[in-house]
Amino acid sequence: MIRSFFDPGLWPLAYDYVALKDEANRWNFPSLAAPFWRVYWNNAKGASIRLGKQVLPLLPDHLYIIPPNVAFGSIHNTNCRQSYIHFQIRHPYFLRGPPIITLPLTKQRRYFVRNIIACHDGDEAGQQKAALLIRALLETLIAELTDQYLFFRKVDKRLLIALNYLEQHLEQLIDNQKLAILMHVHPQTLLRLFKDGLGKSPQTYLRQMRVDKACWFLRFSDESIKKIAEATGFCDRYHFTKVFTMLIGQSPARFRDYKN
Repeated sequence: MIRSFFDPGLWPLAYDYVALKDEANRWNFPSLAAPFWRVYWNNAKGASIRLGKQVLPLLPDHLYIIPPNVAFGSIHNTNCRQSYIHFQIRHPYFLRGPPIITLPLTKQRRYFVRNIIACHDGDEAGQQKAALLIRALLETLIAELTDQYLFFRKVDKRLLIALNYLEQHLEQLIDNQKLAILMHVHPQTLLRLFKDGLGKSPQTYLRQMRVDKACWFLRFSDESIKKIAEATGFCDRYHFTKVFTMLIGQSPARFRDYKN
């Protein structure tokens, strides 16, 4: 019997190592909430995260992990350099823990951070190595988070088939009847599977997937907002902006302004 291994659906989105030193690059944003995970490391003191009235300095001997949709702002006072990674996990999960997870920069984590920085701006071979190191770092972090904060849901295989289909066809008109046929279930069974596995109806979850994908386009592509609306299944830019603002708390254009 061939054993199948659990796949969390790790998807690295972006990485950079940037200088926070002048007015143009100052990291002072009132809101950086987004539907993807972040990992931050700063090489020196000088930047902080604002969480409500709490201010958390980013220290060079720690990594800071921020789960999706955490409402936080950023403050930058003095020169420093910042390494950040954005990523997503596709497999359904739930979180239980603090909004910002702080981990000490152990010897192993320091090895990953230093070598990712060293390889990332090199030639093609160096960038390929950096990509592998980024994935390896994220996998070790996810494995550690599952001890306390991150719990993957056990979901019906038919539901996973539906989620994979939705992700690959976000631009199309998809109703519950079509999903039920795809999953070989009755429409009422479809509703139950989504409710039990994800806590949401199929259309509510689909709308969230579309907005999440739109966030990816806004941050990591130069496509126009009109094109992004079309690519994620919204009938027009105005409907897209309305739904996006309702779920994210800011307009698509404003969301695009804040990169890291």
